[in-house]
Amino acid sequence: MEFLVATKDGIIVMDATDVSPNPNGTGDWHTGKATSTGNTVKVIASLPSPPNAFGHTWSSDGDRLASVCDEGVRLYDANNEYKQVVELAKVAPDVGGRAGGVRNLLFSPKRNFLVTYEKWDPQYPDNVHLWCLEGEREGERLYSCSLKGYSSGALPVSMIRWTPDESVSFELQSGKGLVLRSGNFDQDGNDSSKLIAEKTVANFEVSAVTPNGQTFVSCFMPEGSMVARVAVYDIANPAKPVAETHLPAKVKDVKMMWNFNGTAVLVLANSDVDESGCSYFGTTYLYWVKSDGKAQSQIFGSKDGQVQDIAWSPTANEFVAIVGFQPANVTLHDGKNGKLISTLGQSRRNTLKWNPFGRFLAVGGFGTLAGDLDFFDRSKEETIASMRAPLTVECAFGPDGRLFLACTIAPRMNEGNQLSMYKYTGELVFKIDYVPEFVEARHEDTGAGARTKTQALLYAASWRPTSEERSKNFEDRPASPPRAGIKRVKGLPSAAAAAGPTTTTAAYRPRGAGNDAGGSVAAMMRGEMPAAAEGRGWGEAPPSMQPMEEWEIRKLEREAKKAAEKKKEEEKEAAIQARKDAEKAERGEKKKLKELKEQLQALEALKDKDWDELTEEDEEKLEGEVALRAEIAELEKKLPKD
Repeated sequence: MEFLVATKDGIIVMDATDVSPNPNGTGDWHTGKATSTGNTVKVIASLPSPPNAFGHTWSSDGDRLASVCDEGVRLYDANNEYKQVVELAKVAPDVGGRAGGVRNLLFSPKRNFLVTYEKWDPQYPDNVHLWCLEGEREGERLYSCSLKGYSSGALPVSMIRWTPDESVSFELQSGKGLVLRSGNFDQDGNDSSKLIAEKTVANFEVSAVTPNGQTFVSCFMPEGSMVARVAVYDIANPAKPVAETHLPAKVKDVKMMWNFNGTAVLVLANSDVDESGCSYFGTTYLYWVKSDGKAQSQIFGSKDGQVQDIAWSPTANEFVAIVGFQPANVTLHDGKNGKLISTLGQSRRNTLKWNPFGRFLAVGGFGTLAGDLDFFDRSKEETIASMRAPLTVECAFGPDGRLFLACTIAPRMNEGNQLSMYKYTGELVFKIDYVPEFVEARHEDTGAGARTKTQALLYAASWRPTSEERSKNFEDRPASPPRAGIKRVKGLPSAAAAAGPTTTTAAYRPRGAGNDAGGSVAAMMRGEMPAAAEGRGWGEAPPSMQPMEEWEIRKLEREAKKAAEKKKEEEKEAAIQARKDAEKAERGEKKKLKELKEQLQALEALKDKDWDELTEEDEEKLEGEVALRAEIAELEKKLPKD
C-alpha cells in the first residue's frame, strides 16, 4: 500500500505495509528511517522534482504519477517501478529573468488527457494546456486557454474538466459560460459543443453519474448587480437550470460538494462579514439541493455559528458536519432530504475524514486546536479510540480503510515536519521526522539585510489511489473487539471528557514567562511539552490544562454578562415586535370583517328584488351567501368583542 511524500529533495514513494526493524538506526528520512519507532519503511522509488515540490498528481486509478520538472512534466508508470513513460515540455519560455514553467496539473478521469497550468504572464496569456496521453497523438498539445493571474499553488478553479466517463468535457470561458464538448475535445472534427450561458460563472463542479444515467453540473455565480447564486444544470439539457439557490448578500465564495451518486449537492457559502458581531471569521451558510430540482433547504445559517467541515459518506447517502463555536456539534444528516439524523457529540474538532468504505470516520481538531483525534465507527455508532496527533496539517485514510496518515508539512509549518502512520485503533505504526542534517542559523545577512531561514523539508503527502482491480485486495472489515477491560463509548467523546482533568493547585505564572513562552503549540514544537502518548486508547486522558488566570475569568464573566444583557434586550425587542405584528394582523382582520359585512348587506338588498329582476351575476352572489356568513362567523370568533 503505497504513499508519496513530496520533499525538498524530490518525490519519494514508500510502502506503508513493508516496515522492517532498524536496530542500528542507520539512514535518514531519504531512506525511510522512522526515528521514533526504530524501524525503516521500504522506499520504492525516488523521483526528481523542483525544490518547492508542489507540482505532482496521481491519476484516479493510481497507475500514473505526473510530476513537474524544470523542463515541463514527466509521467511515470506506477505499475512498472515508476519508470518514466512520457515527458511534456513547458510551453512558455523563460524570458527576461522570468521563471515560468508548469506549476500544477490534473489528469482526466480515465487518464486519457492531462491538463497543465503554467505561470500566467501577459506575454504568454494562454497558460492552461491540454495534452493527449494515449493513442497516436500521445504527447501532443490539443488545446490551450487562459487562467489569468495564476502564479503557483492551489488552483482557484479548474478550467477544464470531464464527466466521470469522459464522454463530455467542460471549459470555463470568462464572459461566456461553460462550453460543453465531446470528451476528446472534438478531435474527430465533429463540433458538437453546447453552452451553459452563465456569463459570470466563477467555479463549477461535476456530479457522479446518477442511478438514472444523468450527469449534473453545479455553477457558482458571485455577487454583482444581484446576490450570488448557485445553479444546477442537467448536461443533457444545458439551456435551463433544473435548480437555483440564491445566496445571502455579501457571500464571497462557495464550496460545492456532490454526493457519491450525484443525487444531491451541498453548497457551503462563506461571507467575510458577520453582522451579528459574534465571530471574527465571518458567516457560513449550508444548503442542501436535490439534483433534479424538486427540493432544497438551508441546513445551517448565521445563527448556528461557523461550519467547520463537511464530509459526504463515500458509500451511503448521508453526510457529517461540524458546526458552531468550539466545542462544536458533530451532526449526522440524511442525504435524501438534508434532515438531521443524530448529533454524534460536542467537542473541539474541525476536521472530518471518512475511510473508503464509509465505516470509520476520523474526527480531528487541528490547525489552531490541540490535535485531538477520534476514530468513530459509523456502523456501531461508537468511538473506537481517541488520541492526539499534534500539529497535523494534512491527514487521510489509506485504501485499506485501516491505516491513517497524518503529517506536518510546509508552508503551514516550516519546521518540525513529520509524517505519522496510525492504525484505526490509535496505535502508532511509524513516524518519520523530516529534519535537516545540520541545523543552520535562523538568520543570515546577505548584505541586503537579515533573512530568516526555515527548516521546511516536507511539502505534501498522499496515498496512491487504487484502481478497480487493485481495490479487490482490500475489503470492508468491522473493527476488532476492544482489549480486555476497555469499553467503547457510544457516540463521540464530549468536550469535558476530551479535555481531561484540570489542575487547580498550580502556582501562578505570567504567560510568556520562562519555558512557557509562546504557548502550548510552540512548546510542543520545541519538545518542552509532551504530546499525548502515542496510540492512547479511549479512556486515557490527555495532558492536563493549566488553570485560567484571574483576569481571564473576569473577562469571561464580563462577556457572559454582556451576552446575557444583549439576549434580554433582543427578547424584549422581539416581544414588542410580536405585539406590533399581532396588532397589525388584528387591524387587517377587522378591516376584512367590515368589508364582508358590507357584502352581506348588499346581498340582503338583492333579496328585495323580484325573481325576474335578478341577473346571473346576482344569482351567483346569492349562492355564495352561506360561505360568506361562515367566513364572517370565523373572523368574529378570532377577534375580541368590543
